[in-house]
Amino acid sequence: MSSSRKKHKEPKASKKHRHEEKADWPLPHSDGGKVRLTELFGHIEKEFDHLRSENAALAEKVESLTDKLNTLLAGRALERIPDVTSTDLTHSPASHPVADPIPPPLIQSSLQPKMFKSSTQPFTIKLKPTKKARPTLTVEWAQVRVFQGHRDGVMQVAHSKHGTPVIGSTSVDGTALIWDPDTGTPFLKYTGHSGAVNCISFHQKEVLACTVSGDCFGHVWRYLPPVSGLPRQPSLAEKLKHDSSGEERCLSDDYEDTTVDEGVHPSVTLVKTPIIILKGHKAPVMSCDWLPNAQQLVTASWDRTARLWDSEKGLTIHSLEGHDQELTHVCAHPSQQLLVTSSQDTTFRLWDFRTPPIHSVNVFQGHSKAVNAAVFSQRDNVISGSDDHTVKIWDLRKMRSPTDSIRLDIGVNRIALSQYENGVLALPLDNGHIRLYDLAGNRLAQIPRRDRQGHRRLVFSAAWSLDSHQKCNLYTSAFDNKVIGWKITFDAATKLS
Repeated sequence: MSSSRKKHKEPKASKKHRHEEKADWPLPHSDGGKVRLTELFGHIEKEFDHLRSENAALAEKVESLTDKLNTLLAGRALERIPDVTSTDLTHSPASHPVADPIPPPLIQSSLQPKMFKSSTQPFTIKLKPTKKARPTLTVEWAQVRVFQGHRDGVMQVAHSKHGTPVIGSTSVDGTALIWDPDTGTPFLKYTGHSGAVNCISFHQKEVLACTVSGDCFGHVWRYLPPVSGLPRQPSLAEKLKHDSSGEERCLSDDYEDTTVDEGVHPSVTLVKTPIIILKGHKAPVMSCDWLPNAQQLVTASWDRTARLWDSEKGLTIHSLEGHDQELTHVCAHPSQQLLVTSSQDTTFRLWDFRTPPIHSVNVFQGHSKAVNAAVFSQRDNVISGSDDHTVKIWDLRKMRSPTDSIRLDIGVNRIALSQYENGVLALPLDNGHIRLYDLAGNRLAQIPRRDRQGHRRLVFSAAWSLDSHQKCNLYTSAFDNKVIGWKITFDAATKLS
């Protein structure tokens, strides 16, 4: 009996011992446990940030050394080539050797002189100088303003296309904010979605915005831009006008559920009700854009389809199917009835609606991983960015292979192309940096995160303003909950290449 009692007492002592050990560590559900977990996660986050910054610095050093090595090799290659600027070369074994054969012209012109007069006579060619001057750009950048108001990562930033310039941003926190770019303060907050808001696009002719969300819906809603130089007016739902009978009436039915959100900013108008709800997708909707006719919308979803909508009725016109995996982005051509959809299936597709009701589809296969975005230029180019660390430039008239390719050391997200005459690409990167390139694939600048400037986490999207002379003409959004406005200055220069 005594031995059995001892056996029963030992577990009690061990339980007490374990309880004393746990006393030093607060329970996870207690206030102390939450504080302790928050501190631990904070330390882990700091370590990750430190490692990320070290990796970014090492990547910059490697890239700098690579550029120097390529320049040195190119200089040595030029030294080996004989000076044939004014020397006649004959097509015979005794002639001087040439490093690379001269490629034939792609199209024979009727004005081109014939090189071969007969089968026995040699032909002569005078080569132009090896170094050829071509115009390019020199770029300077400066951080102008930080837009803070979201409580979680910012998925998308966009610039308005009509009327008073405004900035729109969407966030994982389930909201969209409309900002005054001159003051950097939000004046409207949209809270109609029940999930993360993934994209925002502005109407070309009216003060309308479309947002899409993880709740599988798209919403079209109206915003009121601030009056320049004047204090912001109250929302329409608050501003009730008295008629001649003395009764109060609301100026607009679009703002029946509009109130002031005191939790964000005293002057921020809260909009809850959309004008139109786009219903039809069966999975989170990731991207949206207005077509140039301003009467149609396009959305892209994780249900592997894109949908073309009647923006006035909210009805589906076409369901665009064909991708094998989730869609990541959609973009409309600025002036033609063309769409391009990007997908995790490593392809992007061009949809042509210029001759309705028939539409054609072209599939672009050039990436090895998910395509995160593809955008149009004002000309006949499409630029695609992928997780395979490349950005490729395509000619719509020659779709078999890209005309230029930009190789990076990290993944690129939702790229943006300026519609200015120079056409500059802004590439938001996973490491928190932004790089600028021209359409020939030349790197113009890198905007790193240093000191207290720049983003601290993954940069997800970028947007150019319509006017390059604005205080901020480039905006970027990131998972550090911020939107940053940059001033990019372009100067024409001459570069030897």
